[in-house]
Amino acid sequence: MSNSKHRKQRKRSAGSSKTSKVPQAPLLFSNFGKKPLDLVEAGYSKDHKFSISTCSTTGAKLTSRAVKRGQLSTASVAAQYKYKDATINVIVDSKSPISTTLTLSRKFLPSLNISASLKLPKYDYSTISTTLTLSRKFLPSLNTSASLKLPKYDSSKLQAQYFHKYAALATSFSLHHTPKIQLSASVGTSSLAFGIQTKYEIASRQFREIDAGFSMTKPNYDASITMGNKGDFLRASYIHYFDHKKKVAAAAVISHRFSKKENALTVGGSWIVDNITTVKARVDDRGKIMMLLQYGIKSKSCLTIASEFDTKSLNKIPGIGLAFSLVL
Repeated sequence: MSNSKHRKQRKRSAGSSKTSKVPQAPLLFSNFGKKPLDLVEAGYSKDHKFSISTCSTTGAKLTSRAVKRGQLSTASVAAQYKYKDATINVIVDSKSPISTTLTLSRKFLPSLNISASLKLPKYDYSTISTTLTLSRKFLPSLNTSASLKLPKYDSSKLQAQYFHKYAALATSFSLHHTPKIQLSASVGTSSLAFGIQTKYEIASRQFREIDAGFSMTKPNYDASITMGNKGDFLRASYIHYFDHKKKVAAAAVISHRFSKKENALTVGGSWIVDNITTVKARVDDRGKIMMLLQYGIKSKSCLTIASEFDTKSLNKIPGIGLAFSLVL
């Protein structure tokens, strides 16, 4: 009797797990080829960065940051305070003495989130940038957001995203003196999707950009081919994972520009040695080799070392970038 009860319970649990699964929508067009590009581009920098952060139990956080980019050095101090649904950010740097951001967020319903962020303006003494952002989730598959920036309202825009089992749609409307509407749509499944993206100018009544492509996503690889700039630019990207935990991966990105008859190729790989150590490397067709080592010292603290070596300029000293982030 006990065995039969256990079998029935297993069947019920298995049936409930199957019905509880929600089908995934296809990727948005903006995410086509994102994983290979992140592997060969993200994190490689010859800048020297240092940041230290301290947090308190009351919700206050203080971050000091210094960056050296070539011969130019900048420094900034950021203070953040969180109280319930409110977040206040104050930034003081060497270029803009004071920049203050006030963020308010409230969750009215499980499916309704509203947030607003306000950046105080800068005149000759401080940065002027006011940003108001409102986001709302009407349905589990529909996300909408609106951002208003003053006094430079050119970058203000309205956004909406809709996800379905076999389709994903995204639209963006810019509040510019020559307004533009960006539309993107992809159809298919979570493993194979075809997408298109375009920009339409209301003033001239013309489509300025038309991009198209497809993406194939599997547990052990991700491949995509996209065509942009009205067919002048073609890019193919591929990433392959050699284990189910995705600790070892290799990626390749190749592009061709028909008008200039130019080709570009970048090949890279990554290895997650353990929970705190990651190694990455890449090489491109120009003969530049870049390597990256990321080492986690403790929770949310890490040391990143990146180096660049030009095989076509052997007399040139290799560039070395260093980034250290410490959270106390």
